[in-house]
Amino acid sequence: MTPPIPSSPRPVRSYVGSVLAWPAWLRVLAVLPALALLWLAVAWAQLEVAPW
Repeated sequence: MTPPIPSSPRPVRSYVGSVLAWPAWLRVLAVLPALALLWLAVAWAQLEVAPW
């Protein structure tokens, strides 16, 4: 007869929705690169002469 397998000492945590638990400054840092790329794309699209 085999002994029962002990359970893990710490439960498995679900990380769905964990971004909402981040501090505001960290959420801003996470979104800032995407916003900067969008802003540059809009600025580039409004140029009269394409830079290539």
